[in-house]
Amino acid sequence: MSEEIKKPKIEKLFPPDRFDLEQQIMECWNVTTDLRHVCEYLLDAPLEANREDKIANMLLGMEELYNHKFDKMFRTFEHLITVGKIK
Repeated sequence: MSEEIKKPKIEKLFPPDRFDLEQQIMECWNVTTDLRHVCEYLLDAPLEANREDKIANMLLGMEELYNHKFDKMFRTFEHLITVGKIK
């Protein structure tokens, strides 16, 4: 039997509004810029020792960061639907 993962509720002094959601969506677009930086590093440092490990660590860090950003954005979206701000 699988346990349902409980997501933290949004408990802020000021609950998020549609502008917060818009800002979070825009922040998630940064993934393309971050990937470009990793590609530039790959091309600029082809002979650097342990570059494969560095690139793997960059990508794994980006995965964690963007999992958090997308989760936060989706919780904001769910909250706005629940309170009737988005239909």
